Amino acid sequence: MEQPVEFGLGKGKVFPHEKAGSLLNPVRRLIQSPVKVVRWAGLRGDEQVLELGCGPGYFSIAFRDATPQGRLVLFDLQPEMLGMARERVGRGSTVAAGNAMALPFAAGAFDVVFIAAVLGEVPDPGRCLVEVRRVLRPGGRLVVNEVRGDPDYIKASVLDGLCAGAGLVLRRRWNGRVRWTCLSEYTGELRGRVPHRREQSQAPNGTKYGDAPAAPAPGL
Repeated sequence: MEQPVEFGLGKGKVFPHEKAGSLLNPVRRLIQSPVKVVRWAGLRGDEQVLELGCGPGYFSIAFRDATPQGRLVLFDLQPEMLGMARERVGRGSTVAAGNAMALPFAAGAFDVVFIAAVLGEVPDPGRCLVEVRRVLRPGGRLVVNEVRGDPDYIKASVLDGLCAGAGLVLRRRWNGRVRWTCLSEYTGELRGRVPHRREQSQAPNGTKYGDAPAAPAPGL
């Protein structure tokens, strides 16, 4: 039996398309810079990328520009959100509406799946992550961006547990300015030793963090 979806601004509710304009507020860039988030994802430019829960396309232009030889698929529960995203992005992307707990894509279809501040809105996030694992190719990556202050914010430790339950293992993590935003990368395939979490942290400007403290990257 499918779990009901409730729209609204509170915890566990799907952000309504009627309020989508607030998601495009330029002030948001002080916490979540689309260009720097996408840079942190480390794309080559030829990947098949799924932006799950794209909303009105806040990150989508940056992903489009980062995959000139690849393909960007914008996915959202609300067709209205997809319409806004497609208008912003223009050519170079595909849109698909549907349920994040039953993704309408073939197994191994994507190199990268990106989810930003959406997972907490999904009635069964564990089931969603199982689907993400299914549509990732072997060695593919899931990149998750969570932001404190979001009613559906998922703590890093909780996110790690949810991903582990879906067979996804943490590769690296970066906490932004005053730890307000968190970027995490997971993979379904381990190759060799898994570095210590602090050892593998990397800022969006490419700076690798070792044992010594490092200055935060500006604007994220």
